[in-house]
Amino acid sequence: MVAQKKKERWVLGSLLLNGSLTVLKFIFAIITGSLALMAEAIHSLSDLVASVISFISVKLSAKKTKDFPYGLYKLENIASIIIAFFLFFAAYEILKEAFFKHEEHQIQNPQLAIFVILVAMIATFIYSRLEMKAAKDLNSPTLLADAHHIWADFLSSLIVLIGLISIYFGYNLDKYAAAIVSLFIFYSGFDILKNGIKVLLDVSIPEEEINFIKNIIYKNPAVVEIKQIKGREAGSHKFLEIELLLHNYGLRETHKIVDEIEREIREKIPNIDSIFIHYEPVRQEGLRLAVLTDEDGKVKDFETAKAIATVDITKDLKIRKNPPIFTENVGEILSNMNLDVIISKNHPADFNLRWNIVKAGILVWETEEEDLDKAIEEVINSYKKFLKEK
Repeated sequence: MVAQKKKERWVLGSLLLNGSLTVLKFIFAIITGSLALMAEAIHSLSDLVASVISFISVKLSAKKTKDFPYGLYKLENIASIIIAFFLFFAAYEILKEAFFKHEEHQIQNPQLAIFVILVAMIATFIYSRLEMKAAKDLNSPTLLADAHHIWADFLSSLIVLIGLISIYFGYNLDKYAAAIVSLFIFYSGFDILKNGIKVLLDVSIPEEEINFIKNIIYKNPAVVEIKQIKGREAGSHKFLEIELLLHNYGLRETHKIVDEIEREIREKIPNIDSIFIHYEPVRQEGLRLAVLTDEDGKVKDFETAKAIATVDITKDLKIRKNPPIFTENVGEILSNMNLDVIISKNHPADFNLRWNIVKAGILVWETEEEDLDKAIEEVINSYKKFLKEK
């Protein structure tokens, strides 16, 4: 919301600047009789129209409605395309004024015209530089297009200034300067037009930004693989779609991991409207067991266990025992251990723990065996039977 207000203030400032310069140039063009200044006034009028379009598009772009749930951000890009055509028109007008006007006009008080042009140049130079910096900070294509347009106004004013000063030296250099500057204006317009069309066609965000997002995601140890990242822009906002392969944690823990990844991305990538993260658990082969025991390795229940013995069983039924984990509260860490089966004397009495285990997709295997190895063998024999029947 703060960024939106800043964009609106910059566009409103551009509107006031172009309005003031347009009126000023028209008045002094009539007073001095300068055709170049009149052409410059017409150019400023095109700037004024472009600024009105920019202001309306920025004002409306953040609105979200039932019919437009993703917002109207692309109005900024549409506005930037319209501004690009105004740039083309301004460049054409400059070339036409320089090469296709043959009438000779006497300028009255050229020093007044020079003064007005200098005021316009100083104002447009300062504002365009500041607005260009703001456009990059706010990632706004409309502000960037408007800044380029005001910069084009500065360059066209430079043409008029050269033409007015050359009068005092008996030279006429404005048409050659006009040709060079018009090429720059056409280039700026083409660049704005190209970028606007690409965004409207949902071009991907830059590859370096995709790689930066990948680095953020891979810093999370729960991530096994990034299957896909898709990103697009609409106006100054980004939309991301991410597919991840995660270690097989419980549902609640997985949600925490995904929320953490999203928060990290939002903190380091500006102007993100939404992030959609689709995740899949790693499909592990075999089984991972957790046996609840006391300090001596005897099988216990959830309430009396002091240790967790984890066992990995491969698809060819090889057994690998891991060092036991000693803890006073086994329930706090069981759902985060990527387990398939918990071996215990009975199901947990605690209501929340019982449902956390269910949500994590873990089977609680009740056994009467106290010996750790016999309890594990009991589960393995049942698993063998399941594989044969399968």
